[in-house]
Amino acid sequence: MPRDGGRGGGGGPSVGLRRGLELARHGYRYLARMRRGRRAVLDHLRGPAGAPVPAPTFVQLRLTNLCNLRCRMCGQWGDTGIYRPAGPGSADDAGERERERIRELIGAGRQLSLAEYVKLLDEIAPFDPIVSLFGGEPLLYPDLVPLVREVKARGLALTVITNAGRLEAVARDLVEAGLDVISVSVDGPPALHDRIRGSSDSFERLARGVRAVDRWRRELKRAGPMQIAILPVTELNLGEIGAALDGLRELPIDTVNVGLRWFIPPSTGAEYERVMRETFGVLATSWKGFEFEWLGGVEGTRTREMADLVKLLKGIRRRRLLDEVTSGRPWTAFVPDVAPEGIPAWLTDVSRTFGHDFCPVAWYFAQVEPDGDVVFCGDFPDYRLGNVRQEPFLGIWHGERARRFREKLAREPLPVCSRCCGSYVYGKWSRPPG
Repeated sequence: MPRDGGRGGGGGPSVGLRRGLELARHGYRYLARMRRGRRAVLDHLRGPAGAPVPAPTFVQLRLTNLCNLRCRMCGQWGDTGIYRPAGPGSADDAGERERERIRELIGAGRQLSLAEYVKLLDEIAPFDPIVSLFGGEPLLYPDLVPLVREVKARGLALTVITNAGRLEAVARDLVEAGLDVISVSVDGPPALHDRIRGSSDSFERLARGVRAVDRWRRELKRAGPMQIAILPVTELNLGEIGAALDGLRELPIDTVNVGLRWFIPPSTGAEYERVMRETFGVLATSWKGFEFEWLGGVEGTRTREMADLVKLLKGIRRRRLLDEVTSGRPWTAFVPDVAPEGIPAWLTDVSRTFGHDFCPVAWYFAQVEPDGDVVFCGDFPDYRLGNVRQEPFLGIWHGERARRFREKLAREPLPVCSRCCGSYVYGKWSRPPG
């Protein structure tokens, strides 16, 4: 693979700059919609009490809870994932118990049909949200490509978040449809990635998929979709982040986001259950999918691996603009935006929020579950606002259950907020007065 990451010919210092300009033009509308949505929410939060909440900037469709991988740290199907079959059993019957769980998840009426999504898109298109398709693994949804076409036919910005295992087969369709962003997750060099993902060829399938997208971008002369790789720092790959970044530079990736694992310690989870029970009367156990504590606490972070990681990330932050412009390497972003020296505290002190003391999701984002339920917290969908099969989307968004949840978040965060993506991926927000 050429050192320019397959970005479309030529090589040399101008490759990164040229691709960067293409992406800037391609992503302008996407970024403009985010800024417009943020301004509307900030104006609302600073305005008079009782004013109508702006329509959401982001609407995420969780197309299915099914997945073809078993990533160890995943809150859905990982080691503690909420969709893993529960109850006692031996290794011999684990496969059948998982098959039964899958049948339960996709039983009659559990997944919205394409026709139901089309109806929903007609409801939300007038307020021009950014749409994302999520899972599980969204490429397992049988009508994924027709749904992408329906979203783009309404002029909406669209992201697909995928493990890329099936991406190669639909690459041309997605490029032709005008998909804006593909987001894939990478856990390390190929062998480590495959071990963490529970599949012996998951990295190779991912690589073939992103290369196929790039090939069709060039053949069809399209700037998009932009390809983003999410590289989460976890206890499973701490010493392999540098090698993972080197490997990603050999792929046609436009941006690499170096992230930190989302997690909930047991004591925090128990407090979350109590708060949700006493405040909203709901049983809130979704946090158990992200149950984790760093072994050894603060002392457990004082290792050579951690010191090397902090040094590596400091260097990347210093030189990333130069790397992108002069060598065509992918731009490196950091979400959450925790300084490298703060990583040990991130992993061991959940009271630290690094300036992210207010979560804006209830004003900015909504997720539609596979069965049509609407939630604010995508990873912690314990509090359901309503169902799009039974009432209009905006009726749910402005409804009484939504209002109660916003009142709670406006006063104080939930216990899980300090290590949930919702508090970090949209930047820093100030808590509204009063």
